[in-house]
Amino acid sequence: MTEAKQLSKGRMVLALAALFLSSMCTLGDLVVNPIVANLYEVFANDPEWLINFGITGPALVGLPFGLLAGLLCDRIDKKWVMVAGFAIFTVSAVFGAQENIYAFVILRCFATGVGWGITNTAALSILADMFPNEDEHGKYVGWYNSVMSIMGAIMAAVAGVLAVSAWQNAFFTYWISVPVLIMLIVFLPKLPPSHIAAKSENKSAPAPKGWWVKTLPLAVQVFFIAICYFVMLYMIAVYVMDAGVGDEAFIGMLASAGTIATAVASLIFGAVYKRMKNFVYIPATIIMGVCFIAMGFFPNPVVTIVCVVVAGFFWPFYFCYFYVRVTELVPASKAGTATSIVAFSDGLAAAGSSYLLTGIVGATGLTAVQAWPIFGYVLIAVAVVSLVFVLSMRKGGKAQSVQEQANEARDEGLGNK
Repeated sequence: MTEAKQLSKGRMVLALAALFLSSMCTLGDLVVNPIVANLYEVFANDPEWLINFGITGPALVGLPFGLLAGLLCDRIDKKWVMVAGFAIFTVSAVFGAQENIYAFVILRCFATGVGWGITNTAALSILADMFPNEDEHGKYVGWYNSVMSIMGAIMAAVAGVLAVSAWQNAFFTYWISVPVLIMLIVFLPKLPPSHIAAKSENKSAPAPKGWWVKTLPLAVQVFFIAICYFVMLYMIAVYVMDAGVGDEAFIGMLASAGTIATAVASLIFGAVYKRMKNFVYIPATIIMGVCFIAMGFFPNPVVTIVCVVVAGFFWPFYFCYFYVRVTELVPASKAGTATSIVAFSDGLAAAGSSYLLTGIVGATGLTAVQAWPIFGYVLIAVAVVSLVFVLSMRKGGKAQSVQEQANEARDEGLGNK
């Protein structure tokens, strides 16, 4: 029995609080958003590509470290993988306000690159370990995503206020990570590596061969859905300015409204998942696609607000689903690695979303507004293909979780006696 299952109720609450608050490193990037213009002034004599990399490059840097974290979670105590990742984030972020471009970029890459890559993967792997029941797991992944959204919004708002007097002050926001790091060290239980946890649970079902074959289809779906949604999340300012539907204040309001919608939906994901299971993300993906199409054909403030809020509300139904489902489809000994593969796909989509929009606009001559429906068509196409895939797997019995396979093996064993 792992230490996590022996926790008192109070200790469990504190451990979950620390785990949820650590999600700040995922959207901690938003702290830099209010000072982007200042950075171009401060580093005016430095190469522009280097400044751009300091702003968006860390996401790419973090991808291989997310995969590394998945491998480590399958081999050593997950607690210390988590603590190491968040410690890297904390130290690098707190001291990130550097006026030397190289120091600035390096610390950014360590904070929201290396630190984020390790912490996010480890946190999701830990949640799967602490809550092996599928429905409970879905609920807590939803809560994790909700806190992540709220923390991102709060940190961005605080950073904007602090940056009014000096751009460096925005980085004081990251000091909130120090008590969170202490909470992780003190309250997070010891969590043995996945292969040991699997043995301690005496899971008799044989580890399915080719487990990665079940992981890759999920990762591919994540990439196509995420890269479209992240265009809306990260490039909404381009759309708003091109459509002429608002100003900087309007863009800020959109970001806040979408984030609140995401936080609310994340809280109810567990209940919705319990009822819809593998179909939960398909209607959500279609609805997000319709939002893109509506914004492209009817560019006005009301439609923009409604569609951003609706898309933000339905985003967690894809995001949370895939992180829950991947740990159900693979053996426990591979849960960390499988989670990191899905996280890699998600991160790659986030890093490539801005290039996708600008690439389409540059290659076709379309405006951002005219290109917007393309992402809607892609989302609807992915949803249709996914529906066919889920139905075929369900009919063929190929999409069974490890627990379902264990139950079948047990029933067959009883029948042979």
